[in-house]
Amino acid sequence: MSKNTIFAAMGKVPFDLAVKDVRLVNVLTSEIYPCDIGVADGQFAYVGRLESCHSAKKTIDGQGFYAAPGFIDSHMHIESSMMTPANFAAAVLPLGTTSVAADPHEMGNVLGTAGVRLMTEMSRNLPLHVHVLAPSTIPSAPGFETSGAEIGGKEMEEMLAFDGILGLGEVMDFHGVIAGDQKLMDIIDAAKKAGVLLDGHVPALKGRELQAFAASGIDCDHTFMDPEIVAEKLRYGISVQIQERFLTRELMAYLNTCPVQSRIMLVTDDVPITRLAARGHIDGILRKAMALGLDPMRAYRYVTINAADRLRLYHRGAVAPGRGADLVLLSSLEEAKVEMVFSDGRLVAERGALLEPLAAPAFPDFVYHTIKLPRLSAEDFTVRAKDPAAKNARVNVIRQDGLTSRTCLEQALLPVEKGAIGQKDLMKAAVFERHTGKAGRSLGFIGNMAGFRGALATTYAHDCHNLAVYSSNDADAVLAANTLIEMGGGVAAVLEGRILSAIPLPIGGILCTDGLKTLAEKFSVFDRAARTMGLNHQEPLTFLTLMSLAVSPEVKLTDRGLIDVMTKTYLPLEAK
Repeated sequence: MSKNTIFAAMGKVPFDLAVKDVRLVNVLTSEIYPCDIGVADGQFAYVGRLESCHSAKKTIDGQGFYAAPGFIDSHMHIESSMMTPANFAAAVLPLGTTSVAADPHEMGNVLGTAGVRLMTEMSRNLPLHVHVLAPSTIPSAPGFETSGAEIGGKEMEEMLAFDGILGLGEVMDFHGVIAGDQKLMDIIDAAKKAGVLLDGHVPALKGRELQAFAASGIDCDHTFMDPEIVAEKLRYGISVQIQERFLTRELMAYLNTCPVQSRIMLVTDDVPITRLAARGHIDGILRKAMALGLDPMRAYRYVTINAADRLRLYHRGAVAPGRGADLVLLSSLEEAKVEMVFSDGRLVAERGALLEPLAAPAFPDFVYHTIKLPRLSAEDFTVRAKDPAAKNARVNVIRQDGLTSRTCLEQALLPVEKGAIGQKDLMKAAVFERHTGKAGRSLGFIGNMAGFRGALATTYAHDCHNLAVYSSNDADAVLAANTLIEMGGGVAAVLEGRILSAIPLPIGGILCTDGLKTLAEKFSVFDRAARTMGLNHQEPLTFLTLMSLAVSPEVKLTDRGLIDVMTKTYLPLEAK
């Protein structure tokens, strides 16, 4: 603590900055009232009407705007934007986000602890405060998928020693936790020994099983939320982080009357680039929550003081003396319309634009060589029947709902010709292990996709980021897959032998150096192509990247096979 901050508050020395004539959104007391704000040495020094003894080196007219603490996203993944940390910071700072708790388990799945260290280093010295959570569950479903690395207790100890690591990233293998899996116990024990916070991922447990999960020491969750589930988790001491996709009028009404307010947050988790460009970041979630009836003061508390306290960032989260001077000025509270953004007392963005470009260090060469697959052929996409002489085969099918990542199991009777199973109006799915290129592939079918034509492919595929291809015919599938192999990773759309969209993601096969506008334009082209091809899902990237996620209910396809996520068992492609 600098004496300068104290002396500025007393009027003995000038503030570095004074912001005059604002309406303070005081998240500590749930009040809104007129005031001025004085900043010294990157901290709030004084919050109230300036007195005659006060002066400032620089003064900004707050124009009667609302003044709120900078927004804090307490659970997210930078890689979901497919941008580098610097370009992500440039995208979200003008929207009011000044701090994030980032779990780099995407890069960790590709490059292990080296990838986590790299993302931590690339996130330093930015006006966006990036606090890294060490990824805990790599692979996300051990034994059911192949990633580029594995994290155990030893690796966790290593990562928790990195400069900038705040805690343990979401523990996704919830079945493993309640079964007392030794590898997970070692990871959790390493985090407890280090005294850091522990994040969870528990979409499917209730009652005794949920209490067992909480008994491990993991005390936060961001997965499926409704009033009943939120109430139960809060009763067990589990803080709740609510994503945009779970916001409903019913849940907002419950939150308005919930007697426990300090352990509720709003978070982004994953924000695909198209959603980020169209609807914003934390500001977009605030708008939606309030439009659905959430009390504005509660909404702002959920993304400021509550998030700061959860992350143990006790020096942030409120506009109060002694706290870091992260400040957002808004012309509308209900619309979360951000006019100015300050980070550590410095004006960094105004009216939606960053005031100065951010330095972006170059990534090392090793991140550009992570696709270890040879060129593929049509045979790689051929589904062979158990009985080559059969006329038909009954298969298990992943049915997608067109809206979310949630799926269910159904069955279909498909024709067999020359020993190969046809697909009729189903989409064929193929997942290839790409980290070594030696572990193989799996094939399956996706329902509720009648009318789809062509092929979509991605190497950004949660969480292991293997090569996933979704197609109506093998020729287009081969072209889409080989396009990505040659590019070193990315996303592609192919129709009738023509490449409609090909977006390189050469950094680990999941990131690129494009900024928000450029990358959003590329994905706008991809989205239009997917619509033209008849993709039946409201958000193409959600579909493309999550159909291989082995911890996302209820049925998914990984490089090792068809998975019943709820029971953690393999399902045969051909139904019995």
